[in-house]
Parts: sequence; structure tokens; C-alpha cells
Amino acid sequence: MKNSKVIFLILGVIMFLNALVVNWAYISSGKFPEGLMLIAITIMSFCLSYLSDHFAAKDERAQKIRERGIYVSYFWMLGIIFGLLLLINPYLGIINISAYHLLTLIVSLYITVVFLNMVYYARKY
Repeated sequence: MKNSKVIFLILGVIMFLNALVVNWAYISSGKFPEGLMLIAITIMSFCLSYLSDHFAAKDERAQKIRERGIYVSYFWMLGIIFGLLLLINPYLGIINISAYHLLTLIVSLYITVVFLNMVYYARKY
């Protein structure tokens, strides 16, 4: 399992550098960063490099980490979506983004929250 940990770590570094280049170009030109999914995949790769040792054994603890991470992520996402609804409310007009950018943001946040929760529960249990 040590091999998969190194592979996820290398992929995370590559995706991190790629995300920096892509998002820097958009942010410096004042546009919405199109590479949010790259950031989410980077976080997922780093989390999987940490979790590979925990998930190597197909035991009760690994199953509990997966279940708890996904279960708690549901409630985090409800809170995030509620917050986005408040910010994107047409009457308040705090943020105005397209539906594509909103979906990209939600999916990126979901990927990030699920894997960060799994890391949290791997450290807790």
C-alpha cells in the first residue's frame, strides 16, 4: 500500500501545480476561476494519500470512516447549499454567477468536504 500512497502524493502535487496555473490565469484577468474542479481533485489526491493506509485493511474501522465521512458530508452540504442560496438570492444580489459556475462550485465543494471528513474521522478513530 506504500506504493499507492506515493502515487496519490505525486498526482496531488501535479494537480496542485496545474490548478495554480489554470486558476491564476482566470483570477488575474478578473474572471470566475474555471479550475475549481482541479483544486477539488488536488485535495482528494492528498486525502487519498493519507487515507490509503487506513483503507488498506478492509476492516470495520475503514468502513466506519467511509460511512461517517459521507454521512456528515450530507449535512455539511445542506449548510453550504443553504448559504449559497442566501448569497445568490436574486433579491439580495450579493453574488451573481451562472448556473454552470454554481454547479461547478457545488460539486467541487462536495468532493472536498467528503474527503476532508474522511481524513478527520480517520484521525479521530
